[in-house]
Order: sequence, then C-alpha cells, then structure tokens
Amino acid sequence: MIRELRLQIDKGIPPNERGFRTIQMKDIVEHLGYTPNKSELWEDLQTLKNQTIAYNLLEKDGGTIKMGSGFILEWGVTNHRVDFKLPSFIEELVKGLDAPKAIFQALNWDIFNLFAGKYQAFLYKLCRDYRGVGRTPYMTIAKFRDYMGIEEHEYKEFRDLNRVVISGPMKDINAFDMSDITIGVNFDKQGRKVIGLQFDVYPRNQLSLPMPEFQENPAFQLARMKIDEETQRKYLDLRTGDEIEKCIIRANEYADQQIKANKDVNYGALYRKSIQEGWHTTIEHREEMTEKTAARKRATQKVLQEKEETEAQKNLEIQERIAEVFNAFAALPEKKKDVIREEFRATLTATPLRKSFDKQGEEAPIIRSQFAEFFMNNYKPKLSKNKK
Repeated sequence: MIRELRLQIDKGIPPNERGFRTIQMKDIVEHLGYTPNKSELWEDLQTLKNQTIAYNLLEKDGGTIKMGSGFILEWGVTNHRVDFKLPSFIEELVKGLDAPKAIFQALNWDIFNLFAGKYQAFLYKLCRDYRGVGRTPYMTIAKFRDYMGIEEHEYKEFRDLNRVVISGPMKDINAFDMSDITIGVNFDKQGRKVIGLQFDVYPRNQLSLPMPEFQENPAFQLARMKIDEETQRKYLDLRTGDEIEKCIIRANEYADQQIKANKDVNYGALYRKSIQEGWHTTIEHREEMTEKTAARKRATQKVLQEKEETEAQKNLEIQERIAEVFNAFAALPEKKKDVIREEFRATLTATPLRKSFDKQGEEAPIIRSQFAEFFMNNYKPKLSKNKK
C-alpha cells in the first residue's frame, strides 16, 4: 500500500472524494504470489489497524513528541480492489522523500533492523531523520536521555552514558558496512560538565542490501529519484531516450529555481509533466543557439586568422624584396653608392630621419624601407623574376 501511495503521488493521482486511495487486487496478487480470499484479507487489514506504531519525533525546536497510530486507519475490500487510508505521518513521509530540504527522511528499515543493540538503532534513527540537513537539533542531556528512553536511575554518570549510549553506538554505526550515514558528536560543556549535544550527519554509500534486480535505462540517469520500470517503459513509448534525458535536465533546472525560491518540488510529477509536454525542445533550442553562436565565433576566428596569415605573408614578401634591393645596392661601386646616398639624404626633410641616416646610414631601421623604395624608383635594379 505504501508503494502504491508513492506511485500515485509520483503520477499526481489524488485520493478520491472520501480521502481513500485504491490498490487493484491484481497488484496485490502479483506481490503476494497468490490470491487471498476476502475474509483473510479483511483479517490482515484489521491486524494492521490494531498494530500500534509508537514513535518519538524530534521537533524543530528540539522538543520531542510521542506519537501513535495503527499501520492503516480505514479500509474497504471488494473482489477487485482494496481502498485504504494511511496515517498522516506515513503520507507525509512518502510525500517528502524527494524534497531536498525535508527534515524527516525515509528511514531504511533494513538497516535499522540489522543493528543488534537498541541504542545503535535509536541513534541511527535520530541521525537518519536529519540526513538531508546535515545536523540534528541541539538537545540538552536531559532531552537526549528522554529521547533514547534512558530511565532516571540508568547511567547517572556521563562517562557511562557516553560509553553505552553515545560513543559506543556511534562507533558501531560508523563501522557498520551497511550504514548509509556517518555521524559525529559535538558536546556542549559548562566548565567540565557536559550539558548538551548535537550530532553531525554525513551521507555515505552503503553496501547493497538484497533488493529486486532493477536495471535503470541510461536515459533516466540524471533523475533525482528512482523511476519505476513500468513508468520508464511508458515514457520511452512517448519519447526517445535522448529526448527524455533532455526533459529531465530541463526539469532539474526548473526544480533548482523552485528550491531557490524556497518552494517544495515533487520530482515525480515534474518529470511526468516535462516528458509529456516535451520540455526537451527548450534544451534542443538552447543547444541550437549555442551551436550557432559557436559557429559564428569559429567563422570570425577563421577570418581573423586568414587576415593575420595574409598580413604575415605580405610582410615577409616586403622584407624579402627590401633584402634583395639592398643586395643590388651592395653590388654597386662605392663612389656610385655615395652619390645615391647623397641624393637620398636630400629627400629627408625630417630632422630625426636625417640624424638616423647620418649615424647609421641606409641600414638604420627607420630608414631601411624608405631607402629601398628610393633606390627602386630611381635606379630600378634588376631583381629576381619571381619578385614583383
């Protein structure tokens, strides 16, 4: 029934007008492996109602409240279905499984039941509830004793309380391969006396517990919740794997916006809406625009590169031409070169140019190209045929 509740919440299916949810008899048969008769089923449901669940909840202000209920509240049985109402705390637990800021997280009962000692189990339960927060609320030692069910006459000395109820169980939890959390403790002291405490809670990957084989399709690998196999098949009938992955990416982006605005997120309903409405087109449009921008940038870079290469080639040719002109000048007799130098000097009207020429001659860096042009225009030396 809890599994059916989760599936209906994920699919956005509300209870009926009387507050009941329904599970089909064929689904019960599938899970039980046989068909129960109505009288047996009625007795089972009555037993679930009469079986008391008693539990302590640590409230946000650090106080505790003792709660109680049956496993179910109301039910109805027909040949084809079972109608049921679950206690509010179970519904709230299931609804909050995917809320990133949820205080009350899903307790892994398989791990809880594997602890041999009750204090390990109670401490695991306390800290596991705050796995999504990272730290339990502050508690005085008196409140902690009450939460852990320590009688007034038990472990009066703090060193005994610490050894049996705090440090010992904490060490066992951290060393346990199956544990999905690691915990630490911060003691609040008044002088040398410990008056309160608070636990740090760190998630960790535990060894796999025996569970039914389930191979998730890669298209759903970015989903922030488990999507059951039947729902995956329905989605894959509607969209391609690539489209589904993009729908989930867009849904996660939207979820992050909601979380930033301090709003709750139902990932199951959000993924269903995203896939059904085809939110992948937003991602595809963004990818298309990104590619167009990148293509324009590549084209611009190519033009600039070609321009730089052309300029470099042009400069190379100019330098080669100047070098050849100077080779032709160097081959002339010295008297002829002196005449040409005097003629060239007469063309220099700027004093800095004339000073540079007087000091370094035609080899002066700021004179070299100008001298080559003068020599070419007035004496036209024979250059290589491949030079223009």
